[in-house]
Amino acid sequence: DAASDAGVDRTTRLRAVTCVLGVLAALSAVSVFASGSAEVHSPWLGGFGNLPAGLWSGEPVNALSVPTWIIHTSSLVEWLVAMGLAWRYAEETKQPAWKGVTWGMLPLHTSGIIACTYHLFYNAPAISWCVALQAGMTCVGNTTLALACLRL
Repeated sequence: DAASDAGVDRTTRLRAVTCVLGVLAALSAVSVFASGSAEVHSPWLGGFGNLPAGLWSGEPVNALSVPTWIIHTSSLVEWLVAMGLAWRYAEETKQPAWKGVTWGMLPLHTSGIIACTYHLFYNAPAISWCVALQAGMTCVGNTTLALACLRL
């Protein structure tokens, strides 16, 4: 009985944390629109996190800010961690279908790498084909991950 109470308590805490994070995400979206700076390539929070002017000569206006790069790269790392956790879960529970989740996530991770590559080169027209490739990998990844999850 104590074990089931602990499980319910953990579930309740997880739901509470999820709700708080959802509210924070909604508030951040509202703040962007309320600030009137929700246009393409507008500086986030008035340029907070941008490199100081003159530090990096020749950087175009569409360059990503430091916080944006942190989010992009940490998302790629987090995705790898999630893939590894799904694989480990498959091994621990002896449910090989969870390894399919890892394989299903791979095209989506590839899509993220393509997006970062495109941004690294300041969205250069010479590699604009990356946009179509990223969209294709996202579509493939959504499909493969959905199919993998259906197998669970």
